[in-house]
Amino acid sequence: MKLYALKAKYGTYQSMIQALYPERVKSYYGISYREDEDFSESIKTLKFRIALDHNDRKNPNLKYIGTDFYNGPNIINNETGGYNLDFYTVSPKMKEVLEHLNLPKHRFYPIMLTIDKGKELTYFILQIDSSMIPYTDVSKSSFYGLDLKLKQVHHYEIGTFKTEEEIDEKIPSDIFVRDKSMYINQELDWVYMAPYFMISEKSKKLFEEHNLIDLEMTPYYELGSRNYNELGYAKEYAGREIIINGRSTMDGLDINDFERKEE
Repeated sequence: MKLYALKAKYGTYQSMIQALYPERVKSYYGISYREDEDFSESIKTLKFRIALDHNDRKNPNLKYIGTDFYNGPNIINNETGGYNLDFYTVSPKMKEVLEHLNLPKHRFYPIMLTIDKGKELTYFILQIDSSMIPYTDVSKSSFYGLDLKLKQVHHYEIGTFKTEEEIDEKIPSDIFVRDKSMYINQELDWVYMAPYFMISEKSKKLFEEHNLIDLEMTPYYELGSRNYNELGYAKEYAGREIIINGRSTMDGLDINDFERKEE
């Protein structure tokens, strides 16, 4: 089974959306938000534009026009230790395509997006569940933990834990846990494995058939790593797998073919 890491393509087009707050709201406090709740009314208090550079001067090498897929906006509510929320912004055309896919829990919020020189177009903020806990069979999954203080990696093989609560109880809070083999127990076309959403071949095919632009879709095991990942492999996701209803990203592959640090 092939999956692809999805990103907004940076290069020709500006890829980030910026939220503009009314004067009475300090942007670093953000808007009222509770996880998993509809916040349409709060969004109505904001304006949105394609992000400019830090001097608000447009980079002549970038096109500030409407594309189909953007990162952001970041909508912050940290006055009381709340959330720093990352979303996607999609065109009506992409929204229509997404409605034919099996996505994790999600909502679309209509907005008017300032594209260039006051020109506004209709877009949608995509709020999508990045927590895979409701979709994962922990008993069929494996994990690894990063002890940043001691610079050690701990391995927890399949069957070590039965539930997410058991992971929280048995692994110390100072060990950062990541999925090594994530078993998704239902059919999904988008699966989150930090820091990207992985999309199915069906998703990629539909995006290409509808000529959606500004999407970068990199095969799961081809995504590069700055050096080596935590498991000692040269590629970002080598040594890790996603299994969806019994179909694995490792089907037809041999883990020994991935370049290791000692090589």
